[in-house]
Amino acid sequence: MKTSNLPTVSLIITTYNKPDYLRLVIKTALRQTVLPKEIVVADDGSTEESFEVTRELRKETDVPIVHVWQEDKGFRLNRSRNNAIAVASGEYIALLDGDCFIGPHYIEDHAGAARPGFYVAGTRTHLLAERRDYVLRTGDVRIGVFTSGTTKRLHSIRSRLLSRLTSETGTLDEEISPVERRGVAGANLAFWRDDALKVNGFDERFEGYGGDDVEFANRLTRAGIRRYKLEHLAVAYHFAHGGRVYDFEEVKQKCADATRRFRRDASASRRLRPRRTVTRRPKTGADFDFFRQKKPARSMKASSGRFSNFTLAAAKQRRASLILKNVYLFKLFEQVGERVVDA
Repeated sequence: MKTSNLPTVSLIITTYNKPDYLRLVIKTALRQTVLPKEIVVADDGSTEESFEVTRELRKETDVPIVHVWQEDKGFRLNRSRNNAIAVASGEYIALLDGDCFIGPHYIEDHAGAARPGFYVAGTRTHLLAERRDYVLRTGDVRIGVFTSGTTKRLHSIRSRLLSRLTSETGTLDEEISPVERRGVAGANLAFWRDDALKVNGFDERFEGYGGDDVEFANRLTRAGIRRYKLEHLAVAYHFAHGGRVYDFEEVKQKCADATRRFRRDASASRRLRPRRTVTRRPKTGADFDFFRQKKPARSMKASSGRFSNFTLAAAKQRRASLILKNVYLFKLFEQVGERVVDA
């Protein structure tokens, strides 16, 4: 892939008192086919050990490693993310949680998927405790679809063909539910820095685990920035959370409260869900009221224009995705059964 046309990428990695995790994710970030412009560590109040990791790794690379620290006053993930976005110098932000590590094409794939007016929600393969401990102990980050101790294994397959068939584009009408997350997670998320500034970054009033990434995505959508769910590219791997429970009801309430706060903000309310532009009618009657006329039924085959073309393309894409996932890939697993092979 030609890198001259790619945006400059700042990789932001969140962390809190996990120096072994931090060392691993930075090392995988330094083995990329396309290196980030910089690595920004968003630290939510870690001890000196995390600083020792970044100081040591700075000696091994020419890529700037910026460590942004804030005082430990509880779980303030969103504030630490905003601190990192504020100092980032790249045009494009790739956001990664500190309990993840990435494949060698992660930056290249995210930069290649960057389009104006879109943010990108990636996927990840989960590593259970046994595999996590093995990776941290040995540094062996080779994970495949048949590697034991993993879940969501299909996400470990990197394929441009599969990505074209299975990736999905959202609309300005979608509202992402914290229960049905639809692939939006701060563990693998990318967006233009200017777009993050446009919606005032992450909501720092979120304290505690869960829902902050979904609420951020919804504000991007209301600002006219659509979701692109990227499948089978920008491969990432996520360590098990060690028994942490995701309280969906609590998260739903937190997101609802944040939405009400957002709508009360007069400056932000002007950016709520822009109206679609309608084709201007020929000047045959000055008093013509477009919205009071009975509109003919829309046919995807007969209609034209950007919206209907997008609808048709999305329908074809979903159809291809179903065929691929339900017939080919799952057929593969039926053939091999429950047999897994260690990487």
